[in-house]
Amino acid sequence: MIIGIGCIALDHILVTEAHWKDEKGRIIRSENRFGGNIRNSLVALGALGMEAAYLGTMSGEEQWRSAFDDFAAHGVSTEFVDLDSASHPAEATVVITGDAQRFIVYDDTPLHHIKLPSSEKISKALENAKLVMVDGGICPEGTLDIIRHCKVHNIPVVLDAEQFVVAKPTVLAMIEIASDLILPISFSETVTGEKEISKIFDSLWNDDRNIVVITDGANGCYFQIPGEGKFRHLSAFKIDAVDTNGTGDIFHACYAYGILNGLDAISSLRFASAGAASVAKLEHGEPRLPNLEVIKEFMEQNAELLLN
Repeated sequence: MIIGIGCIALDHILVTEAHWKDEKGRIIRSENRFGGNIRNSLVALGALGMEAAYLGTMSGEEQWRSAFDDFAAHGVSTEFVDLDSASHPAEATVVITGDAQRFIVYDDTPLHHIKLPSSEKISKALENAKLVMVDGGICPEGTLDIIRHCKVHNIPVVLDAEQFVVAKPTVLAMIEIASDLILPISFSETVTGEKEISKIFDSLWNDDRNIVVITDGANGCYFQIPGEGKFRHLSAFKIDAVDTNGTGDIFHACYAYGILNGLDAISSLRFASAGAASVAKLEHGEPRLPNLEVIKEFMEQNAELLLN
């Protein structure tokens, strides 16, 4: 089972054909859909046929029962969830432009109320965990102790972080010990204080890692794995993106799928890139979920990624 720790969001999506430079644009589509880094990753893993569960608290109030329904509809277990009325999804408005760019504004109040469930549920979840996924920037107090437990018991931790909603020293401590670290390039610069990619890896790499990945959108990703002593670069698939919102979370999910299904690190990154790209090119309104057959077909039909 894959355990996820982080926030759930309710995104109000507004789509326009205009570009940012136009300053104004007509809304051509609007929809509400659940999001959040960990929610998106868990739902994607469910779509890929993996057993996944959310670990945390959720609101049991009637207006938020749909968050439980969303997990259930996508095969994600809530057996390790406790009820807390303040732990409802964070609401966000996401503007998606005609060039597939996005801007997100959100109310972060609920992010300060997410908690871990009872110690009994935590213990049971970790007993069943083959891998733990953590949104390091937005996670409950006590998550650092879970990552420490995972390190002792050799449970891989795929950790993403984009901001410091959690206290900065705690986020940095989680980043230091996570086995599989995936950060966007902008936040890796914030964390390390470095701009040069070589210095970023010098700062983040340690010999306890399975991998460090620095993602750079359409430019692909940089990564380092044990035994090579240097970072490398993997290009991204060239697509006409329609909606990139949440595709980073798809990338994380597909990477986790890869390493749990016998792929090596580089093959897992290729699979992750294909999974994210196959979702980013979907038309507005289509279910934004990866599909194994679609990913395989996508990889067969597109040129091999460049590895340097």
